[in-house]
Amino acid sequence: MVQNFVSGSTFLLYYFFLCPLIIANEYDLPPHIIVIMADDLGWDDVGFHGSNEIPTPNIDALAYNGIILNRHYVLPSCTSSRAAFLTGRYPTRMGLQGDSIQGGEPRGLPIDIKILPEHLQKLGYETRLIGKWHVGFHTPQHTPLHRGFDSFLGFYNRYISYYDYRYTQGNMSGYDMHIDDQPAYGLKHEYATDLFTNEAVRIIDNHYSQRPLYLQISHLAVHAPLEFPPDDYHEENFTHIKEYERRKYAAMVTRLDNSVGRVVSSLGDRGMLKNSLILFLTDNGGAPTGKYRNWAWNYPLRGTKYTLYEGGVRGVAAIWSPLLQDVARVSDQLIHITDWVPTLYAAAGGDIRDLRELDGVNQWRALNHSGQSTSRTILLNIDEISKTEGAIHGRFKLIRGSIDPHGQYDGYVWPINHYRRRVTISYNTTRILHSVVADSIRTHLGTPITQPSTMITLRQRATVECHTNSTSPNIFNVSTCNQTECLFDIIHDPCETKNIAQQYPMRVTDLDQFLAKHSNSLMKQLRLPVDQMADPRRKNGTWQPWLKPGVFVYPNPNGAGAIGTTAICAHIGMALIIVGLRAFI
Repeated sequence: MVQNFVSGSTFLLYYFFLCPLIIANEYDLPPHIIVIMADDLGWDDVGFHGSNEIPTPNIDALAYNGIILNRHYVLPSCTSSRAAFLTGRYPTRMGLQGDSIQGGEPRGLPIDIKILPEHLQKLGYETRLIGKWHVGFHTPQHTPLHRGFDSFLGFYNRYISYYDYRYTQGNMSGYDMHIDDQPAYGLKHEYATDLFTNEAVRIIDNHYSQRPLYLQISHLAVHAPLEFPPDDYHEENFTHIKEYERRKYAAMVTRLDNSVGRVVSSLGDRGMLKNSLILFLTDNGGAPTGKYRNWAWNYPLRGTKYTLYEGGVRGVAAIWSPLLQDVARVSDQLIHITDWVPTLYAAAGGDIRDLRELDGVNQWRALNHSGQSTSRTILLNIDEISKTEGAIHGRFKLIRGSIDPHGQYDGYVWPINHYRRRVTISYNTTRILHSVVADSIRTHLGTPITQPSTMITLRQRATVECHTNSTSPNIFNVSTCNQTECLFDIIHDPCETKNIAQQYPMRVTDLDQFLAKHSNSLMKQLRLPVDQMADPRRKNGTWQPWLKPGVFVYPNPNGAGAIGTTAICAHIGMALIIVGLRAFI
């Protein structure tokens, strides 16, 4: 009897004291963090920025029910943006500020710098990467499983073909799809966007929801080449688009939008949506022209991918979470891609004092309380090889140089009202209201969805409008910044049509000093030649690490590129031979 009483008492103590703690703990768990990164998505290729051309109901629903980040800045190319996102540091500190890493180029993200998934692992997160890596793979130490990710399904290089997963660099070509650190030979030729989405859904469906998940889906979409899923390409859906290549691009964006819906739906079905944070962003602006043209549009922003104009570095971004207290709004807070390391770490419950030597700042409080700072200065980039640089302070933006001596990319902008005057379809808020994302939020959280009238208001606020005194209706009369420096007021002149450097010399001086400071601490780019030892033909036709662990690349003492450990030994050996000959003589 006494024994039964003790057992019963123990049960009651457990019920009244421990059980509430367990229930409370369920809701105090760090949030699941889902990052969906598009590749080369144009500013004007989502509905919430004012475009009627390509329906993006799921992305729009996520943005309207979260926060539209209208001043979110990235780097002008793939490797530099991903390096900044993962480290929280400007790429100039790592020598990654210039051209993206080529296949077979023996350089990458320095392994002595901890990156976001490594920080989150210390907080108990399970970390998963799907899709594009593109920050180096010349040694096994530079690949995702050695950089804080528990699993990886994806590719190492700048892009692959969407069906056979091949990448070509010069005279080298090979398969580039991997599961963890092994070639994924067993995969069928499934459309890449679907392959990555299916893997994301599989991870979510099999995840133990009481452990926080960091899932980064770095899509190939919508990078060139233009390959689209035939079942998503219905001519009648895109008859309003005159250009055939642009119609193919629209089908690729549609599949990307469907992917966002499937991921959110899976989180809802697993009961994880109530404690999730979802960040959607692009790595840089679209490429409507140039070598890797994908027919994206940055309208009405000036410039393209690779440039420091708004079309290259002002990227599409939105954040959603039930943890955010002030949503259904447009944020004009100046946010840089380096901010996500401290911001996501803080959202995960980490103490940002644990992080060292970051350029990014914690935006979690500002996102939660609509706080804004106007005093911040951010570095857009300093590329000592192309001789381009830029920075922003408040509403002022300073740019110098051009990546092309003829300014081909710098002044590039689709003609004013080039397509909006001929787009006859209307913006369909009903489609957004009943999108997969909206249905998931409504069903699994029981919260009201942002209504059409509010959507329209938010859309108007998130749409950039430009005004020009150009006498031609088809072009901007723009200042050229490759011969002089340009200062723009990007609040009142977001399309960068008027150089106001002479009117504001003190602003120019302040930004000059900021750039000079960062130039003094800049690590020069290595710009290494492609190593023929990386040829996939040496690795069963597959792109794989080709240098052994511990083999690193060092700056060349002659100032031309860099040399590896083998070359260093050869230099030392030659020096000893010369010394010996001199002694003999």
